Amino acid sequence: MVRRMSRVSLWFLFPALLLAGALTGCRFGLETRDPWRVEAEEQCIAQKGVIPSAFMEPIPAIDGPGMCGMEHPFRVTALAEGNVVLEPAGKLACPVIHQVDMWVQDVVQPAALAWFGQPVVAISQMSAYSCRGMNGQAGAKISEHAFGNALDVGAFRIADGRWVTVKNGWKGTQEERGFLLQVQAGACERFTTVLAPGSNVFHYDHIHVDLMRHEKGRTICKPAPRPMPAPLIAKAPPMGAPQPEFAPASAPAQAPSYTPAVYAPQPQAAPPPPAPEPQPSFLSTLFGPRPAPAPVEEPPPPPPPAATLQRPAAVITSSPLPPPPSSLPPSSLPPAAVSSGRAPQPYPAAQQPPAPQGMPPGWQVGPQGVPMSYAPSSNPETGSVKRKYYTAPIPQASTLPLPKAKAGED
Repeated sequence: MVRRMSRVSLWFLFPALLLAGALTGCRFGLETRDPWRVEAEEQCIAQKGVIPSAFMEPIPAIDGPGMCGMEHPFRVTALAEGNVVLEPAGKLACPVIHQVDMWVQDVVQPAALAWFGQPVVAISQMSAYSCRGMNGQAGAKISEHAFGNALDVGAFRIADGRWVTVKNGWKGTQEERGFLLQVQAGACERFTTVLAPGSNVFHYDHIHVDLMRHEKGRTICKPAPRPMPAPLIAKAPPMGAPQPEFAPASAPAQAPSYTPAVYAPQPQAAPPPPAPEPQPSFLSTLFGPRPAPAPVEEPPPPPPPAATLQRPAAVITSSPLPPPPSSLPPSSLPPAAVSSGRAPQPYPAAQQPPAPQGMPPGWQVGPQGVPMSYAPSSNPETGSVKRKYYTAPIPQASTLPLPKAKAGED
């Protein structure tokens, strides 16, 4: 009788032990997803946070095991309008896809251009949707990866083919460190949870980002972002039309608990205020407005000189006159008695004396027979005048014969 009762009790206890073991292996098997997760997915799709395409393909809903899964999953093979390949392809929900896509276009690409001078063409992801606990630990709280609401980024491939890994680049060259620090700081502005190398022992080789709704709307960003100033200033190339911004359903607005890493443009100086209009003086208000001054007419040109004043026939030169020949008397003219076979000719007109040497231009020496005057120019239509100078005639020697010099008396 005792043996029969023990056998019956064992048959009842064995299924109970199997059920307990199954529940122990999946501690969240009887739990259900939070309602806000489905609401966030539907709101994101309604606002076109993700537009179905060849690289963002909708797939059937994932329901389980347990509370794992999502109602409207997508299979993502590329981001940024197909310009950045996601390797390997991952299953994600709409809210995190939209934020990752904006993060790549607004943060990752500008950082790559600033530090490497070329864009990112591929991202290596280490975990997308995965029904597991946090950090892959058995018995831990369920991870955001179990809802397709998180992504682990392990490396970035730039246009020249180089891979910038989080594991080696976090303490690598200055360019790699500057790029990864700027990428992490920008992620903290878009996601509610960001864990990078230095946050704990489980994130030494990747950057974890998710949209978990923490208590009291707080955010987690570890380690504290310390972006380095970029050596270059560049903008990401256009990657199609910008997608509409998406905010999770009923997500409380909050200020980040870290210093933003946005490099805001320098404020432009305001234009100077317009100069005030001149105010009328006290006297002008008493006597009324003054009339505009009449235009000043140019004076008429001076009249031409008298007809008796004619221009000199000879041109003054700076060289002295040659001395007279010795066969002639001291006079510069031949005597009237000299016969040349011709009729006697009248004396030539008086000539001007030679200009003295070393005198300034315009100086006159000797009596000034004719005053200075102005003469009209050759082109009277221009209205301009040209200054002319007239000098006195050259004094001539006497025509009377002079007594001959006696030797020894000079």
